[in-house]
Amino acid sequence: MALLVALVVIVGCAGSARAQPTESAVPADARIQQLLDLHILLGAPDGDLQLDRQVTSGEFVVLLERVLQQPESASQRLEAPSGGNEANGWIRAYAWTRRAWDRVLTVRKEIRHVWFGLRYRRVEGSGWGIERSHWMFTSLRNAYLDDGLIDLSFQPMKRMSGSEGINMLLTAAGFGGEVAAMKTQMNDPVGDEALRVVCRQHGFDNVMQYAGKPLTRRDAALLAWRLLAEPTGSS
Repeated sequence: MALLVALVVIVGCAGSARAQPTESAVPADARIQQLLDLHILLGAPDGDLQLDRQVTSGEFVVLLERVLQQPESASQRLEAPSGGNEANGWIRAYAWTRRAWDRVLTVRKEIRHVWFGLRYRRVEGSGWGIERSHWMFTSLRNAYLDDGLIDLSFQPMKRMSGSEGINMLLTAAGFGGEVAAMKTQMNDPVGDEALRVVCRQHGFDNVMQYAGKPLTRRDAALLAWRLLAEPTGSS
């Protein structure tokens, strides 16, 4: 028990050294508007966003996938400098290697997508019980094949809880392995305390306000904005 308390204190101290998250300075309506402007959050044909309705798991995955598909900003792209000194040479070599590896990953993704399409070509619906023409299908396929957010047992029509949303947010941010390890170390099968520790370590403290409650579409949108607002460990 003493070891666990020490771990939480150490992790808490590490998290406090991070800059305060930008979400505290941005009103919720501005965050929602940014998601609308980027076409990440969409409403019904009549324009109703239904923000107070409990979100389904599939809807939340679609939001996260739309964030993950956003193009990198210019500051995040690696550009090879034109200079000729030794340091610039290493940077150019790294940039070339990174682009080559990205091409390998792209080809691998394309192969997985072809395999997935062939697997379900003669099967009604998909691994999630929805038709391939369903508006969620492409995002679910990408979340499964490319980002590892879901598996074939995922239930897209299930109503989502805040704890499940936080867990998926951390997975999309690249911290899913830490959550799983922390659940094991803390003997926390439900996972809220493990989520709290990982959120604190990576500056996601504010999202814990949604834990243990039904997740509305407004809450889901704000979690998606949190992923959009701060580059994280996502690969």
